[in-house]
Amino acid sequence: MKLFGDNRRRVRRVEAPVVTYLSREEAIGLAQVATESAGLRWSEPVSAGASRDEADSVVVWTVMTNALHSGVHVRVQIDDITGNTLDVRNVVR
Repeated sequence: MKLFGDNRRRVRRVEAPVVTYLSREEAIGLAQVATESAGLRWSEPVSAGASRDEADSVVVWTVMTNALHSGVHVRVQIDDITGNTLDVRNVVR
């Protein structure tokens, strides 16, 4: 809660929970197929999460391989409604 004259506290944006058609396991399975089809290396552990940019926008799953380690990761983005792969690429962290 922000009080009058209290500039130290920031108001945080509250987002509604994202409702998905795909389950987390389905998104990870689709990401693994897309990664292997692109000729990239799939490595465990993975992280997966669904998000959207705005309230009316499409929900997109983002799956990252090699999640607990630094180095090269594969990031796969999947459209939640269609299950189509939007992007597959190597990312260095």
